[in-house]
Amino acid sequence: MTCKLCGGESGKYILCFKCNKLKEEGKAAKCADCGGWYYVDKGCTCQGTASPKIAPKSTPINGEGGCIVCGEKAPNGLLCRECYYEMRDFKDSFDKNAKSFDMKDYYFNLRSNIYRMKTFDYVKSNCNKLMAIANFVSELHHDASLTDRVATDIKDIIETKKPKKEETVKPSEQILEKDSHKEELLRTKDGHYVKSDPERQIDDIFYDLRIVHCYERKVPIDADEQAVKCDWFIPVQDDRHGIYVEYWGMNTKEYLQNKERKRKAYRENNLPLIEIEKDDYRDSQGLTDRLEQEINKLAKEYYRIERYLR
Repeated sequence: MTCKLCGGESGKYILCFKCNKLKEEGKAAKCADCGGWYYVDKGCTCQGTASPKIAPKSTPINGEGGCIVCGEKAPNGLLCRECYYEMRDFKDSFDKNAKSFDMKDYYFNLRSNIYRMKTFDYVKSNCNKLMAIANFVSELHHDASLTDRVATDIKDIIETKKPKKEETVKPSEQILEKDSHKEELLRTKDGHYVKSDPERQIDDIFYDLRIVHCYERKVPIDADEQAVKCDWFIPVQDDRHGIYVEYWGMNTKEYLQNKERKRKAYRENNLPLIEIEKDDYRDSQGLTDRLEQEINKLAKEYYRIERYLR
């Protein structure tokens, strides 16, 4: 018998030994549209919606084809470059020890919650998170069940949630949006709801160190400047004089522009800032030690407190 994927000899089996191994590794799958077999990184030749192919890092931003999330051109895949980068950042933030069934539950719960969201930019960002979960499960657990459906799910979400012209949001819908947002977030040890697993781990470090902290607080800077909201605020003297903490977790163009804007605001207003880069949270003990040292240093430098953390 001929292998249905590579065309080589497969004996009495549908796939040859090599292609069957690719299937077990999540690198090959059966198309739910045409029934043929395809390489996951290339997509099925039928170009159906159930066999997604993710745009590689080198995907050009001009050409034919459209991103299924934002509509921008993505000629070599289903995601444009910006959406691909956001998807990849989401995927990197997931716990590598997470079980396959837990991530699948996360996928279907998130998909349901997206239909309740009213802010379209937030809908699109979470569609990229759906794609990240599907690829995470495929790569880590060799399970292509989510990659076989994620494109269809995203296209349906985008078509359903795309805002109509002159559409207004009622106050009751705004409350519902907050509730759905809250359900999608992660809960920390002290009850905060944060947006990612790295933020959850960082928040838990503050809790374990018994550091009083606020999550996502507006920074009190000059009124004529654009509003800045910090990731965490640690009150040292009072609720206006303390230390600000930022976790820089993504690399998209818009995110990096906002990162520089916030950095500039902290510098120009002479505010004490601790910056945590994308992968710093992975070394929990190292980050804990560093935070203790930097908090004590800034408390002494800005507020003349010899040792804030004892």
